[in-house]
Formats: sequence, C-alpha cells, structure tokens
Amino acid sequence: MALSTLLSAAALTTAFLALTKSATDSTYTAAQRAAAKTIMCDRYKLAARSVEIETKTPDNTALARISLTNGAVMLETAAMDPALDTDARADVRALALAYQDLTVMGTNGVAGEAQFQAAMDAVNDKDRVMKELCGD
Repeated sequence: MALSTLLSAAALTTAFLALTKSATDSTYTAAQRAAAKTIMCDRYKLAARSVEIETKTPDNTALARISLTNGAVMLETAAMDPALDTDARADVRALALAYQDLTVMGTNGVAGEAQFQAAMDAVNDKDRVMKELCGD
C-alpha cells in the first residue's frame, strides 16, 4: 500500500514537472525566441493600452471589466508560445492573473476598499515589470 502511494506520488510529480518544465531550450532558435518575445510585448502593449483607456474613463465600469478580462486572455494566449523565455512567461502570466483579480475585486460585495486597492496595486506593480521587459 505504501509503495503504491509512493509510486503514485512519484508519477504525479514527474507528470507535473514535465508539464511545467521550461520549453525554452536549444530546440528554439534565437530568432524564434525573439519573435515570441516580440509577439508577447505587442499583445501586452495592446492589452495595457485598452485597460488604461477603459479604466480611466468615468462611469465606464462594464467596458473596464471587459477590457481587463480581454487583456488577461490576450496575455495568457501570448504566454502559451513555447519559445517564450520562462521568466517572461511568468511575468506576463502574473499580469494576466492581476487583471483577473482586479476584475473580480471590482464586483459589488466581493471585496472591501482595501482589497480592491491591493488588487489595483498588484496590477500596477506587474505592469511596471512588463514595461521594463517590453519598453513603453
């Protein structure tokens, strides 16, 4: 019984590591890695600009939420490129998650002012990281 549990745990760990293993290795050329980063940055800039416009427009809650949700999907899609650097993938996914969190925290009754502000601060922090990675 203990052996089968141990083997099951080992198999699960191996499967998890295989799924999360960095795909950026010698399989991808420098040009492919650069192209993946360019696409990711283009998607980031487009999503961030849309979020900026829609969240700063007064009385625009619905479009702000749509923009955050769409931005998160765009960023997650860009992060799927296997040629993308592991660190860049983590950074873009972190911003996508922050967009998702902010969308949820903006729902009436879900979060208090402090939680909403923390979610907004997280978006701003993750956005700064992406700006450093991709430039303005």
